[in-house]
This record gives sequence, structure tokens and C-alpha cells, in this order.
Amino acid sequence: MFSYEIKSIKITDPLYPPLLKEIIDPPPVLYYVGQWPDNSLFPLAVVGSRQADDYGQQAIDKIFSEDILNQSVIISGLALGIDAMAHKKARHTIAVLGTGLDEKSFYPKENWSLFKKIITNGNLVISEFGSGVGPKPQNFPRRNRIIAGLSQATLIVQAKVRSGALITARLALENGREVLAVPGSIINELSAGTNLLINQGAIPIASSQDLKEALGLD
Repeated sequence: MFSYEIKSIKITDPLYPPLLKEIIDPPPVLYYVGQWPDNSLFPLAVVGSRQADDYGQQAIDKIFSEDILNQSVIISGLALGIDAMAHKKARHTIAVLGTGLDEKSFYPKENWSLFKKIITNGNLVISEFGSGVGPKPQNFPRRNRIIAGLSQATLIVQAKVRSGALITARLALENGREVLAVPGSIINELSAGTNLLINQGAIPIASSQDLKEALGLD
């Protein structure tokens, strides 16, 4: 039977992520399950549409080479679509929830098996919300600020012009972090948001070499 222990840390705790302390409104308490990643890994947020299509999966497979996976921790929101694709691709990963970490509160239910896999693989799931806090619309933008705040850079893979992924990109910029985006077809609404970000100055990422150079990895 799968079981796990929910722990917590305060912002004054040495384990609290230093990058997250730098944002405008860091959560005073974080609840977590699993193991904190090695501090030497590059913290990269990877987010995008819940309705991601084959192009989104193909882009992730093309961009994330073995050396990038070995040197980075991929941070995402454990949502359907791009988030789930990113967590599954990652070797090291942090999932940030917009609910409590207990099974009853967990959302989306379709990703419960992925939640368990992340933990059993020695990775980390965190939330600022305590047990019993279910999915509420206002909590997901708050979750997004943590995703952006934990990361030195945020990569948007697929997103509509109005999407939570673009909220995450805006929050990253507000906190002085780099924003990267995967370009896509001008006739696919799932690329309209990423193309817009590139037009506004985001770094375009079309290959693993692009990503390595953007992150300063060997």
C-alpha cells in the first residue's frame, strides 16, 4: 500500500529554497513530500497548456537531451498536458500543487499515479496549502508564483494567449527571471501564447543546444 509523510518547513528554515525567498510574496510555510533536489542542479520551470498535443510532446522530447536532464531539476505544476509531460521526462523534478498534498485534496485525480511515481523515484512534491485544501480557482495562480519563484528560468512549451502558463511567465519576469518559449505554428492556438512571448522578447528555444546556451549549461 502506498503511504507517505507530509512534512513542512518555514521560511526561516535552512532547507527553504533561497530563490523562493527572493520573490515578492514568498509562502511563509511549505508542505512537502519526498526528497529535496541537489542544489547544484539548474532549476528550470517547464509549463504549458493542459490541452497539449503531439507537437508539445515532440518538442519536449527534442529539446531535453540527456545532458540537460542530468544537470537540471524540472519544476512544474503536475497538471494535465505539458506539466505531466515535463515531469515524466525529467530525471530530477519538483511538482508544485495548488491543493493540499493529501490524496483526498489532490487534483487532478488523473495524475495521482504520477504523484506517486515522483515520490517513489526520490523526487519532490510541494504546496503552500495544508491537507484538506481542495482545488479552488484562486489557488492555481498562487501555485504558479511558486513555480516561477523556485526557478532561474521558465520555459513555456505550448500555451494559448489567455492561459495559466502565461501568468507563470509574467510572474517570472516580475521577479527578474529569464523567460524562454518554444515557437510553433501560426495557425495553432496552442502556439499563439508562446509566439507572442517570443515577439515580446522571450528567448526562442527550438533545440537542445538552444536550451543549453540559454541556461549556460555545458
